[in-house]
Amino acid sequence: MPHAAVATRSQALTIGRAARAARRRAGAIVAGGLGKSMHGNRSTPAPRAQRIADQTMQRNHVTAPGEDDPMLWRMFARSGPAPESARQRGGAHLTGPLLALTLLFALLVPAPAHALTYFVDNASVNASPSGPGTKAQPYSTIGAALAAHPDSGAVFVVKAGVYRERVLINASGTGPKPIVLQADSGAAVVVDGADDFSRSEQWVLAGGNVWLAAGVNWPPVQVFADGARLAPSAQAAPDVEPGGWLYVAGSGLYVNLNGDSPALHQAAVGRRSGGFFVQGASHLRIEGFHVTRTESKGIELIGASHVVVSRNRVDQCGSGGIAAEGGLDLQVSGNVVSDNQHHGILFRDGVTGSVIDGNESFANFHLGESWATGIYLAGSPDNVIEGNRLHDNQDSGCEVQTGSNDCVLRRNVSWANGDHGFSHLYASGTISIGNVAWGNRHEAFSIQGNATGTKLYDCIGLDRALETYTYCMLVDSSSTAGFDADYNVMWNTAGGAAIRFGNSTYANAAAFQAATGIGPHTVQADPRFANPANGDFRWTAVDAAGVAPQDDPDVPNAGGGPFAFADRGAFEFQGGVLSVGGRPRPTGLALASAFPNPGTRSVAFTLVLGAAADVTCSVFDLQGREVWSQSGARPAGSSTLSWSLTDRSGARVPSGMYLARVSRGGESAVLRFVVMK
Repeated sequence: MPHAAVATRSQALTIGRAARAARRRAGAIVAGGLGKSMHGNRSTPAPRAQRIADQTMQRNHVTAPGEDDPMLWRMFARSGPAPESARQRGGAHLTGPLLALTLLFALLVPAPAHALTYFVDNASVNASPSGPGTKAQPYSTIGAALAAHPDSGAVFVVKAGVYRERVLINASGTGPKPIVLQADSGAAVVVDGADDFSRSEQWVLAGGNVWLAAGVNWPPVQVFADGARLAPSAQAAPDVEPGGWLYVAGSGLYVNLNGDSPALHQAAVGRRSGGFFVQGASHLRIEGFHVTRTESKGIELIGASHVVVSRNRVDQCGSGGIAAEGGLDLQVSGNVVSDNQHHGILFRDGVTGSVIDGNESFANFHLGESWATGIYLAGSPDNVIEGNRLHDNQDSGCEVQTGSNDCVLRRNVSWANGDHGFSHLYASGTISIGNVAWGNRHEAFSIQGNATGTKLYDCIGLDRALETYTYCMLVDSSSTAGFDADYNVMWNTAGGAAIRFGNSTYANAAAFQAATGIGPHTVQADPRFANPANGDFRWTAVDAAGVAPQDDPDVPNAGGGPFAFADRGAFEFQGGVLSVGGRPRPTGLALASAFPNPGTRSVAFTLVLGAAADVTCSVFDLQGREVWSQSGARPAGSSTLSWSLTDRSGARVPSGMYLARVSRGGESAVLRFVVMK
C-alpha cells in the first residue's frame, strides 16, 4: 500500500479546494437512503470499554526505539498492536504517519509561551466558582473558569474528579493562541451527564420488586445500574419488568433490579444533554477527558472551525459520541468512542476540510432502527478519514453518505460490524486507499446510490457471507461510472461470488478483470491476518497472495507500494535484507513518502539512500506508460524529488493513481500515489 504522508488539517483544506472544483463539474448528486439490517442489542459493560480505551491510549504512546528494538527495521500501522517483544518492553511504538501526526500536534498547537494557565479542581477545599484559578485557589467547575477567562491563549488544566456539568464554549482563540481545555496529565477527569443516585435515602420500595426515586423530577433518556444501561419499560408503573425503568411525571423514577435497592448498584440517572458544546467558536482544543452518560451527544461542535478534539474517551451517550454540524478545519484524533446510542463519530451538514484520524469507534447501537455506525458523514465533502479502528457497531463501520463528495479514506480497519465494512452511498469521488474490511455482516466495500467516481486501491476485503447475496465488493449499476480499483485483495470465505459490478456477479477477481478490465493487479486469496478476530490485522510472515511482508531475497518482489514487498491493506511490515548470523540490515534504497497525497499541484517524493548514488525517478500511469522521468546524483540519507504533475509535453496529467519508481543499478523501489484536480 502507498506509504502516504499523513493528511494534516492544512492538507485537507488543499484537497478540499481542488475537490470542490471537481464536484462542481460533476453536477448534482441524487439524494436518498438505503435500508439497513437489524442487529441484536449488545450492551457492552463499561470495563470492556475501559480496557479498549487503555489499549488504544497505549498504542498512541510514543516511545523512542532503542538500538535493539525491532521497530528500527519494522513498520506497523498506527492502529495495529506492536510486536510482543515491544509490548513486553513497555508499550507500543508509533512510526511513520502517526508519529508524524503526533509531532505535528506538538508543533501546531502548543501552549503559548506566555499563556495564562487556570486550574479547575472540584476536589480542592479551596475551590470556588470565583477562582481565581491558581493551584491554591482553583475553580470548582470548568464552565465557571471558561466564563471568567474567555481569552485567546488561555489554558485550562482540569484536575482529577467527576464534573457533573455541561460545558458551553462560545469563546474563540486565535491561530497562534488557541483556547485549550485539557485534563491534567495522568488524571482521570470525568465529565458525567448523569446524576448520582447511589444513596439509600434516595429510594423507597414502591411495591414488589420495584423501587421509586421521587427526587427524579425530569424525564431521563438513560438510567444506569452497575455501569450498564437499563432498558426503558413497556409496562405501566409500578409493574416494571426486571432490569427496566419507567419515569412517571409527578411520581418519579421506578426501577426494578429484582428486588434490590438501586442504591446498592451504583444507580445513576441521565440529566445533562452533553459534555462539551461548542457553538460558533474557533481555535480551540479539547483534550484528555472522559465524557460519559450524557442525554444527547457527548462532544458537539456547531458551526465551529479550527478545533482539535483529541485523546478523549466518549461513551454511553444518549445520542452520538462526537458530532460536528457545519464547520471547517476540524480534527477529531486519537479518541476512543463506544457504547453510544447513535453514530460514534458524526460529521454532517457542511463540515469540510477536516480530518478524522487515529480513533477507535466500537459497539455503538441505536435503539429501534438500525443505523449506528462507527464513523458517519452526511453532507460533508472534502474530508480525510485515516487510520481509524471501527468494529462491533450496529450498522456499518464507516459510512460516507449523501453529498459527502470527494472524501479520502486511508488505512482504516473495519471489522465485525452489523452491515458493511465501508459504505459509500450517494456520495461521489471518494478515494479509498489501504483500507481493510473483515468479517462484517454484509459487503466489505459497498458502493451504491449514484456513488460515481469512486476509487479503491490497496484495499483488503474479506466477506464472511453471513447473508445470502453479499460480496467482498458491491458496485451497483448507478455507481459504475468513473469507478476504478486495483492492487486490492478480495476473499470470500464461503466460496460464493466475490464481486458484484452493476447487474453482474463474478466468482473471483480474475473473472472480474477479464470482463471489465478493472484491477489487473487485484488478487483473490486469504490474507491470513495475524489474529483478526481480536483486531490484529498485521500480515503474518508470508501472506497467501504471495507477497512477503519482510523482504526475502528468495521471494520475487511483486508489489507496487512504497516497498515492493509490503503494499496492500492498512499495515506496513517492512523488513531488512536478511544476513546470515546477524540481525537484518536496512534496505539501501526506498521511496519513503509522497506529499501531498493526493496531489493537486505537485507531488514531492522522499528518497532514502544508504549511500550516494546516481538514480532515476520515473512516474507511470496504471497502463504502464511512463509520463515523467528525472535522473541525477543523489546524496546519502533523505532527499526530495518533486514532480509538477505534467507529462513530457508539459500537459497536466489526468486524475487517478500513478506509480513512482526510483532505480539504482538493479535495485528499485516503487510508491503509489493519487493525483486529483
